[in-house]
Amino acid sequence: MKTWKVAIIGCGNFTGGQYLPDIHKIRGAELVAVCDIIPERAQAYAARAGISQWYTSIDELLEKCDFDILMDATSIPAHHEINMKAILAGKHLFSQKPAGLTVEAVTEQIEAAKKMGVTINAAPVHAMRYSNRVAKQLIADGVIGKPNTVRCHVAHGGPEYFQYRDVNPEWFYAKDSGALFDMGVHALHYATDMLGPARQISCMAACSRPTRMVRTGDFDGTMLKTDNLPDNYAITLHFGDGRIGEVYTGYCQLATRMPTMEIYGDKGTIAFVKDPGEIRPHLEVFTDHPDWGIRGWTRPEQPLKETPFCDTMCLQDLIDAIEAQRSPVLSMERQRHLVEMMCAIPRCIETGETVHLTTTFEEA
Repeated sequence: MKTWKVAIIGCGNFTGGQYLPDIHKIRGAELVAVCDIIPERAQAYAARAGISQWYTSIDELLEKCDFDILMDATSIPAHHEINMKAILAGKHLFSQKPAGLTVEAVTEQIEAAKKMGVTINAAPVHAMRYSNRVAKQLIADGVIGKPNTVRCHVAHGGPEYFQYRDVNPEWFYAKDSGALFDMGVHALHYATDMLGPARQISCMAACSRPTRMVRTGDFDGTMLKTDNLPDNYAITLHFGDGRIGEVYTGYCQLATRMPTMEIYGDKGTIAFVKDPGEIRPHLEVFTDHPDWGIRGWTRPEQPLKETPFCDTMCLQDLIDAIEAQRSPVLSMERQRHLVEMMCAIPRCIETGETVHLTTTFEEA
């Protein structure tokens, strides 16, 4: 079995909290290097991972390190340039979301990967989650009948409220960032994972809090000007064949008891419910099948021990796709569709019109 040498660029909280602790769970993967523009952080993360190689730029990493796969966990505006450099250097790639800020940027990565013969995929990773796979199988089995609506809710109180303790979170409110690219991409991924590519999109949005105060860490008490972008989005999707989606996302909820997602069909409902203390949602299913003699709510068994999940499963998806010579589940075509929706939303907000979407993707 081949061992795939992995380098991670971007030594932020997500790398420290997810990738470093979990990369050993990925079959065939070996972490060989980390990279960050802050030397002290790169060195510290290398020591934490028990490796000797650390670098401070993508150029230095590509020049001096022998590796097969790059995991790009840098900030949103940096993704496209770093991704292209890795692809053109012949590296397989996983990119944090979004892989690019325009459809054209993601398309450029797709075409470059084809030319270089490398495989690329991108977050979000929800399509890999056990609960998503079970829900899609229940839909395919007709448990809720013909699906007609998906409702998604992915939001929190803002990055200044609970995270990035040693970094000023003001960049989250700058151009080419914000709640839509940070949180909305998750909700749109959930919706399209359940019902497939959307055909049309519309949106209403607002900025509810033009200033915010950092509540944690090194920048506690710092006031942020946050009126550059909306922080509160209500998005509507049309999938065709009588199916629609409702998506709420933003930085305006400190807490909620709303399900992360519900899918409605003419025979029942699937709900992704997160109880207090749960990190990930579990499934609850309502079925109304007189011919089956079933009517009511059930909670399907979810043997997570049989299908361990961590956010680093994006890397397993990539390795499996490379070895099988197939498209990843978290394909760049799926990513491009998400980016098209996010790029269409400002136009929806400005004009009030419904935008027709042109990109699509296929399930791996």
